[in-house]
Amino acid sequence: MKLSKRILSFLLCALLTAAMIPAAGAATITIKIDGQTVSSDVAPVVESGTTLVPVRVITEYLGADVGWNNTARQATVKTAGYTVVFTIGSRNYTVNGAAKTLDVPAKIIGSRTMIPLRALAESIGAEVSYDAASNTAFVNYFTRMTGSIKISGSTTVQPISQAAADKLLSLNSGLTISVAGGGSGAGIKDSINGANDIGESSRVLTAEESASLNEVVVANDGIAIIVNPANPVKNLTKEQAEKIFLGEITNWKDVGGNDAPILVQTRETGSGTLATLQELLLENKPVVSTATPYASSALIKQGVAGNANAVGFDSIGFVDSTVKVVSVNNVTPTTETVKSGSYLLSRSLYVFTKGAPSGIYAKFIDYLKSEDCQKNIVVKEGYISVR
Repeated sequence: MKLSKRILSFLLCALLTAAMIPAAGAATITIKIDGQTVSSDVAPVVESGTTLVPVRVITEYLGADVGWNNTARQATVKTAGYTVVFTIGSRNYTVNGAAKTLDVPAKIIGSRTMIPLRALAESIGAEVSYDAASNTAFVNYFTRMTGSIKISGSTTVQPISQAAADKLLSLNSGLTISVAGGGSGAGIKDSINGANDIGESSRVLTAEESASLNEVVVANDGIAIIVNPANPVKNLTKEQAEKIFLGEITNWKDVGGNDAPILVQTRETGSGTLATLQELLLENKPVVSTATPYASSALIKQGVAGNANAVGFDSIGFVDSTVKVVSVNNVTPTTETVKSGSYLLSRSLYVFTKGAPSGIYAKFIDYLKSEDCQKNIVVKEGYISVR
């Protein structure tokens, strides 16, 4: 009798599991977001006409973050402009706190959290359509943008924003985007004063700045100590690097190099890269007053490349064969050392808005965090993905 109950229980579990999995031979639904086919090791599941998709996969394509509350059994999807909360097994969900109702609840299938595609997409302002002939669900999110966006700030973040703008402009005929540099300080000031729609910074906002600005991390970065390729110095200790930029070590022979003066190159006042170097390396002391200042990441690299005795610092996104990277404490800035924090001069890169972003400004920020931008822009520009 006990054995029969066990067999019956097993059969019931098997039937329930089978009910949640597409029947053998059934056509698999393809998901395309703005023309890009979503790649996942877990196929979408159709239940009562509702397509359920793995939450973590779909959110990466939309530039959203997802959090999981095991106690409440809730998945929270956060875009720049929306917060959508699904509860496993419940038809109730919320969008920015407002209660909504689902036809089919979110559920866990094979250890994956599956959520209704249409409910999520339409909650954040995307458009969903279905083509029965190709068995494809189309989600249009970054292709539904009209209006203008003005961006300014960090010259380190500028290449990412410009490439993202170029991509979005190619997808939207009614959109205009202008991207300017000027430095982190200028971008922050512009945002506070309402002179831009989105600001950029390569340094953390101060408490006072954070009071009115909403910041988002869009990439990770390392500040490389750079020298001319002809310079034989390959490594500096933290103390040596600090003393060089403070003007306390003035000859390369004192750190294993040639008997030649050290010519320090720096960024202009207001630069986020300079502020981060001062914070992480110089204990917030100023760079030596005799240093030659440059107004952008590209210009300081050129300054170092053109002088055999020069030393400077720059984002790893700008480093190329025209300069040589010097390791600090025998650690070179790479994807691995920046992500782990083992490289001393690791940092994050930010964009921000005055107050919470909405509309096309929120969508632009979502695109910066999307799978497409992180993989095909952030990484290719030499920076490190936040995903």
